[in-house]
Amino acid sequence: MAEAAAPPRPLAPPAARPVCEVRAPGPVPLYIHPDWAGRFPWLVQGTTGRGDGPEPFDLRLFGGLSAGTVLERWRALRGATGCARAVHARQVHGARILVHEAGPPGLFIGEGADGHVTRAPGVLLTVSVADCVPVSLVAPRAPAIALLHAGWRGVAAGVLEAGAEALARLAGSGPAEWWLHLGPAICGRCYEVGAEVHRALGLEPERAGPTVDLRERLAARAHALGIPEAHISVSAHCTRCGPGAFFSHRAGAAGRQLGILGLRPEPGVADG
Repeated sequence: MAEAAAPPRPLAPPAARPVCEVRAPGPVPLYIHPDWAGRFPWLVQGTTGRGDGPEPFDLRLFGGLSAGTVLERWRALRGATGCARAVHARQVHGARILVHEAGPPGLFIGEGADGHVTRAPGVLLTVSVADCVPVSLVAPRAPAIALLHAGWRGVAAGVLEAGAEALARLAGSGPAEWWLHLGPAICGRCYEVGAEVHRALGLEPERAGPTVDLRERLAARAHALGIPEAHISVSAHCTRCGPGAFFSHRAGAAGRQLGILGLRPEPGVADG
């Protein structure tokens, strides 16, 4: 009788560099990667926050907000980033990736996708998060970018690998040249899950304990793809146990922030 195959060994996470995003000046509460701001001046990047106004800066498109309120906030975000076109999707915790070209100004909403890639300047990629991980990938040589929404189901489904495949086709370069940042999300101390989550992520429940660190798992997968350890960074912010700058679904918040990534528009292009 053939011996049963041993379960796959979990990927060892690299020593990903912790980064504390800082709030950019201006009326839109946008927290940016300070190192990337200097390294990639042609990049628009970050994660929006709750803000400090009388009402939280909630950007969810599919919820209880009035259309006028949320669309005005999206217009403010496009104005603050200088990107005429913003793209989003109804997220399904899967691994489908949308490829975006230049297009008319405004907000474009796709269906059933959890990732976006582009080479077009002035196109702002967005994902909606409130504990899940916003994953930013940058291929500097093209340049080309990918932005992914990664909850545990998406990680298990291979959203990072699918995003990397789409970016490689668009950029004409490989992971050894790329940079990756895992933005504000629920931390590994706060994210309590069941055994089915550990199994889906290739972990042994009896050894994994009651929690899982999605950003650690994503960092391990990114390193396995060939992204250098020195090019992988992880936000120091936890959406649940942090100081309250971000919405957290696990903490009972209904709002959503956006992970954003874009190539700055070319000089002289109107922002619509």
